[in-house]
Amino acid sequence: MHGKTGTLLRWLSWGTVVAATLLATAGVAMAEDSIDRILKTKQLKIGYIPSTPSAIKDPATGKLSGIYIDAITLVAQQMKVEPVFIETGWATFPAGLNSGEFDVSVAGTFATIGRSAAVDFTIPVNYLGYSAVVKASDNRFKTLADMDKPGIKIALVQGAAGHEFAKEYFKKAELVTLATSNLTAPFIEVSAGRADVGIEDAWSTHRYAKIHPEVKDLFANNPYNLLPIAWAVKRGNTELLTFMNTAIRYLQSTGRMERMSEAYGPSGRYKEVIPLAVMGVKD
Repeated sequence: MHGKTGTLLRWLSWGTVVAATLLATAGVAMAEDSIDRILKTKQLKIGYIPSTPSAIKDPATGKLSGIYIDAITLVAQQMKVEPVFIETGWATFPAGLNSGEFDVSVAGTFATIGRSAAVDFTIPVNYLGYSAVVKASDNRFKTLADMDKPGIKIALVQGAAGHEFAKEYFKKAELVTLATSNLTAPFIEVSAGRADVGIEDAWSTHRYAKIHPEVKDLFANNPYNLLPIAWAVKRGNTELLTFMNTAIRYLQSTGRMERMSEAYGPSGRYKEVIPLAVMGVKD
């Protein structure tokens, strides 16, 4: 019995050592995957998606600007690290985060239940609803229900929150999904006569309709599907998530986010309050 007991104890001790080693290794890996690594390498890798006014990419020079670009650049400066920007897409940014291609995504992303299973979202940076464009002479649509009919083509950006909502809500209409990060693509389909309805966020909808008289903003005064807009980090990276939440609160409470928005549109558009969620609808 003594020999068996000793063997059992040795196995238990070895198991404890292995478990402790695995936990320690996981802890080191997590630390190296987060703030410590960013400070050590002096680089904050940032995923972004060109989308006015959050992130604007000059087609001639590649230079970046925009509210979220300015905001995360300030965060990097406060950390004393270099911001390294990496372009991504609406359908691919979760993979970019979880593979370590970039540390944080500052794309103006709707924080939905489905997406939160793939990434960890920060606190809301602001809120935003959806709208739609149709031809200016088209009076068939007053409500969302009017769109859900056989023969109606609804254009959407693949992987965007509007696409997720449409798959759940529209059962009879034909969904035309566009594999692009260009949020004006659904509206272009309407302008070209290839779709009856183009759906995207209220900001993009309003801006497009304003300069394209051949279409109208269907829900200009009452956007639907109001959702929080947030940044995102790799799932399980609680250290970086906590840091980014603190940074966003700092940007909001000090008024810096609002002041940054003044260069791109009316003051106050990016406050973290629901009454100002219908961004871009009014100039």
